Amino acid sequence: MKKNEDLKLIFAKNLKYRRKKLKLTQAELAKKVEVSPSFITEIENGRKAPSFSNIEKFSKVLNAPAWSFFIENENNFEINYSKNDLDSFELKNKIELIIDDFFNSK
Repeated sequence: MKKNEDLKLIFAKNLKYRRKKLKLTQAELAKKVEVSPSFITEIENGRKAPSFSNIEKFSKVLNAPAWSFFIENENNFEINYSKNDLDSFELKNKIELIIDDFFNSK
């Protein structure tokens, strides 16, 4: 039986997989998440762990629920979400944008 990887490495593999699936470079992802490209490299190599706020940013930018970055899966970290998971995630993001727009317009 395979020994479980630590969360930092699981997160690293999932982040890299999702970034590449969306055809984003490390520099493009870093710009969208407002961190340095070297920080993305450090995370993807398992040398650093992101903060909770950065995990939330990765979730929004890569359009994946935050919890999905911590799922250990041997099939290239491909995670199949149910329609309800995706709908609720998309709705949550839309509500957050509406709230942000409301408060930023004042």
